[in-house]
Amino acid sequence: MYVCLCHGLNDRQVRAAIDEGRAGSAAQVYQHYECKPRCGKCVPFVRDMVNAAKTVGVSCGRCGDACDCK
Repeated sequence: MYVCLCHGLNDRQVRAAIDEGRAGSAAQVYQHYECKPRCGKCVPFVRDMVNAAKTVGVSCGRCGDACDCK
């Protein structure tokens, strides 16, 4: 499913950035794909995806094994 129509990002791409530890925040998801939100409608959804990953114990990629962001 498309998450960001402005940049053509889909939920699989967002999840991949999070799961691979390349993004621990919505801003880092956009940085990973070298873009910035345009209309902003996708930001809450991307933020929710990042927060959901933190609650299931996926590391943010910045903290290493002792991730405090979970």
